[in-house]
Amino acid sequence: YVEFAKALQLEQDGHARARKGRNACLQEMLLWKSASANARFQSRFFIDLRRPRNTTRVFALSDIHFDHRENEDWVHTIDDSAFQEDVLIVAGNVADSKVAVGRCLTTLKQKFRRVFYTVGNHEMSVTHAEHARYPDSIAKLHAIIAECDELGVDIFPAPVCEGLTILPLVSWYSAEFDENDPFPDPNASYDKHCKWPMDADLQAWKYMAKLNEMFLAKPYYGTVISFSHFLPRRDLPFDRSKKNSAKSVGCEMIDEQARAAGSKIHVYGHSRTKHGQVHAGVRYANMPLGFETDWPKDHERRLMQLFDGKNLCTQEWGADGEPPLGYTKRVLHTAFFVMPGLREADRRKLQAALVKLSTFSGVQVTFGAIGSTKRTKQEFTNDIWPELEAVSCEATHSLVVVAEDVAALKAMLKSEAYKREFAVVAATFAQRSFSVDVPLGVDLKHERKPDPTLMLFCLRLGPTLTEDSEDHARLVKAAEAINKLPGIEGKIAVAFHPSGFGRFSQRELNVELGLEEAVSAGFTHVFVVAVDAPESWKMLSQSKTYGKWKAAIEAQLSKLRAAMPSLAAFALPLELTASAAAPRKEKNKKVLGGS
Repeated sequence: YVEFAKALQLEQDGHARARKGRNACLQEMLLWKSASANARFQSRFFIDLRRPRNTTRVFALSDIHFDHRENEDWVHTIDDSAFQEDVLIVAGNVADSKVAVGRCLTTLKQKFRRVFYTVGNHEMSVTHAEHARYPDSIAKLHAIIAECDELGVDIFPAPVCEGLTILPLVSWYSAEFDENDPFPDPNASYDKHCKWPMDADLQAWKYMAKLNEMFLAKPYYGTVISFSHFLPRRDLPFDRSKKNSAKSVGCEMIDEQARAAGSKIHVYGHSRTKHGQVHAGVRYANMPLGFETDWPKDHERRLMQLFDGKNLCTQEWGADGEPPLGYTKRVLHTAFFVMPGLREADRRKLQAALVKLSTFSGVQVTFGAIGSTKRTKQEFTNDIWPELEAVSCEATHSLVVVAEDVAALKAMLKSEAYKREFAVVAATFAQRSFSVDVPLGVDLKHERKPDPTLMLFCLRLGPTLTEDSEDHARLVKAAEAINKLPGIEGKIAVAFHPSGFGRFSQRELNVELGLEEAVSAGFTHVFVVAVDAPESWKMLSQSKTYGKWKAAIEAQLSKLRAAMPSLAAFALPLELTASAAAPRKEKNKKVLGGS
């Protein structure tokens, strides 16, 4: 291709044979059947096909502009060891020159296990120093592809672990993206340093889209994360203040291709606007590095985590390998017991065992009767919540443990004090019991509260409710609406999370903690409500906002028959104080997942 393109460059009047040869090359490129393309696919596609799913994370970044000194300095600050098992998606605009692109990708490849990359408009521009080497932008594109092959940077789709595939999409913008005036602007000079062997306005975007078609024909199993440089949807945020700006920012064909491949998250760049939101069942994410002028002076530039080893997400992540403060939660472990005949003397035996459990580092433990500090279960049912008796599965008592992390909880549950004292005594009096674990999504405080109470709703939701589904997004939004109610600060706080913790599902966590499978009762999610007094819960339960949440959750309850109901709810006395956020771990101590 380069030789034919150079021949045309030398022949000012356009040599017919050179033009024919160049056009034939353009057609062949669409098939990706060259020796280098075959070698690229064979050497890269299968290497992580059987890699365990919980051993890798996926991060994203766009618009690095490595040829700006402050951006190059930031890239070098990315921790050298924290991401060695992880994957980075780079959604274009790495730099203007091929040399700078190579230097940036070399740096990133040293810090991440795999780097997936697609070009943006800056890479496709032919700089003054590159005119002699690259006759046009397609020639430069293939030079960049060759550089990626040398560095081991991925430009083709490939699995990165079991059930997770990354799909790069090359792209260009179309004037049709401007729905008010879907025609090219004859007076515009977008990307004037790009040199196309075709019509820049009408054919360039179509050609780039056709380069993806061979990969869209392949079946991808499990979850797909796709990415492009340009915006795939008109409703994504970008700077609309400039005249005709919509003509040079996106192309809706990108969205069609991403959805055809079954993408669950699509990463994009170009707009230099941070974003993460679900649109019509697909989550769209942009985490630009951008320019210094794009951000406030005190802004900390970060990566975006897309996959935490267990679930898809859109979570900012520090270049030092640490999550933002408050991201990693404490663990809330709650066990429920049916002890209808528990006598005061027996309760004192349990409290004596509890004193020893409270001495363990990183945990707080309480044990008490269902209800609140000032109300028995029956009084709570009569005065506050008539449904409590029916939905509490006959439970009479509960053990509440707040742990700094899974390791602290595990140390307590596997201790002699728990196994030979508390658990043995509890088993003597309990007709049955079960437990559930969840990230602590609300701050707990019992001091100076009228009658602090913790409400737990244990839910078994249908199998179609995944964290990347629209239904899940609606439930999260409904829970957030409760937290935004006026006048509830300090009185009511709620959180909705899947059961389990971090990279562990509830079943996996039971194994890690040494607990029997049956103790979790099959609950998949937990809705936690902390109130300053039962009266606050009564007020909330009668509100329209809570009614919307209740209706949304009831629609998702599993219809399958099981030993336990799909919904069980409890009121517990709140007798401890703990922030939802876990204490910071030591620097460079990597935690996979988090919640």
